[in-house]
Amino acid sequence: MYKSFGAVLSSLFIMTSGAYAAATEVPTFRGAQIIKSEPVENAYIEVPLSKIYRSGRGWEPEQVELIEGTSYQTLYKIGRNVPLDAVNTFYRDAVMNINDNQILFECQSRACGSSNAWANNFFNDYLLYGADANQSLLVTKDASNHYWVLYINRRGAGDVMVRLDEVVPAGNDSNIDILAQLSATDIPRIRRALNDFGELTSVVGFVTSEAGDVNAVATGDRYIEAIRAGLNPAERESIRFINLANMGDPAYGSHRVIFVRIEKQ
Repeated sequence: MYKSFGAVLSSLFIMTSGAYAAATEVPTFRGAQIIKSEPVENAYIEVPLSKIYRSGRGWEPEQVELIEGTSYQTLYKIGRNVPLDAVNTFYRDAVMNINDNQILFECQSRACGSSNAWANNFFNDYLLYGADANQSLLVTKDASNHYWVLYINRRGAGDVMVRLDEVVPAGNDSNIDILAQLSATDIPRIRRALNDFGELTSVVGFVTSEAGDVNAVATGDRYIEAIRAGLNPAERESIRFINLANMGDPAYGSHRVIFVRIEKQ
């Protein structure tokens, strides 16, 4: 249960600048468009640790680490007028600011191998294909033992594509504890639940919604405002609310607040 919930949240946290993940914050480049963001759960994931080369009839990195767990994969597109160096610097700094991140492998330009092979053989996403000279790859491992794979290239059409994967080994998301799932409009029940939680500084409330007379995000904002208005000052100070709108797993429903306790690292 925790693993499924973590997959939903982490893919959304990567999408949102300044959003709170189990151990990380990843900002988004100004003007970047999210093309897709999705988890790949309960799988064996290859983390590349070298350039890609031809192997038999296919292509693969010369060295990989095979991780059993979940990969949260996000693809961004950035406009053609943006300098490639600015995007590279922004995302490299963002990844290296994550929780004592350590570089496992890094390459630029033709030292990475074939861009076509990275795009179509490794990442299985043709949108990443561009000139070999424009590509960069960064692979890191943070203090929570999460792996990060950052691949950037400029396409022939001029757009800059950014692929950012967070790979979480099985068992590494056990620090998320689901406390309750309640109607976002049932303020009395929410308050009663909070009284049972004990210490509140590690509690986060995720709010889901659907569009009504306004869009889903605005609806979620209304729920958060109403919930916070019904709490006492200490509760408002301790608990952080995050608006998932209608971007979460359908299994968690709409118009709900899901309280989780995220243990301190």
